[in-house]
Amino acid sequence: MRFISALLNDIRFQVKYGFYFLYAFFSAIYIALLLVCPQEYKKTAAAIIILSDPAMLGSFFIGGIWLLEKGEGLHRYLVISPLRSLEYILSKSISLALISTIAANLIVTASLRHNVNYAMLTFSTFVGSMVFTVIGLIVATYAQSVNQYMILVSPLEIIITTPPILAAFGIWHPALDVFPGMALWHIINYSIGKTSHIEAWLLPVLLLWFFAALLLAYKRIPPAMQTEGGDKA
Repeated sequence: MRFISALLNDIRFQVKYGFYFLYAFFSAIYIALLLVCPQEYKKTAAAIIILSDPAMLGSFFIGGIWLLEKGEGLHRYLVISPLRSLEYILSKSISLALISTIAANLIVTASLRHNVNYAMLTFSTFVGSMVFTVIGLIVATYAQSVNQYMILVSPLEIIITTPPILAAFGIWHPALDVFPGMALWHIINYSIGKTSHIEAWLLPVLLLWFFAALLLAYKRIPPAMQTEGGDKA
C-alpha cells in the first residue's frame, strides 16, 4: 500500500507537470516522420526513435525531478517518512517507464502496425527505461543544478546510445552486446520485426543491468538524502 501510494503520487506529479503531454507531443511528431519515411528505412528509424526517446527520456526527467524535490526540501521529509529507499527508487523508475512504454507502443502501432511483437516491445522498453532512469537518478544525486546534471549525464547518454546508432549503420562488434544500450537495441529490432532472430541471453542481460543499477541506487540514495535531513534505510 505504501509503495502503491508513492507510485500514484509520482504519476499525478508527472501528469501535473506535463510529462504525458510532452511524450504525446513528441510521439505525434515521430509518428508523422515515420509515416513519410521510405519503407526500407522505416523500421531502422523506428528502432532508433524508440531507443533514443521513449526508452531514454526518463534519464533526463529524473534529474529534474530529483533536483526539484531537493530544492523544495522534500527529501528531508522523505528520510523520516515510512517510505523506504527501494520503494522510492522503484516508484520513480516504474512511473517513468510506464510513460515510455505507452509512447513506444503508440508510435509502433500508428506507424508500423504489422509484424510487431508487442509483448517483447513492452518488456524491452519498460525494463530499458527503468535501467536508464535509475542510472540517471544516481547521477542526479551528484548534481547541484539542472545544468550540472545535464553536463554529467550527457556523456553517459552518448556512451550508451553511440554503439546502437553505429550498429544501425553496420558498425558493430559482438562484445558490445553486453552493454544495456546494445542489448535493448537488439530486442527492439526483434520486437518490431526488423530481425527474425534474437539471442536468448540478451533478455537476462537487460534485467541484470537493471538489478545492478538498482543496487547502486539503493546504496547511493540514503547517503544523498542524509545530507538533507537525517537517516534513511
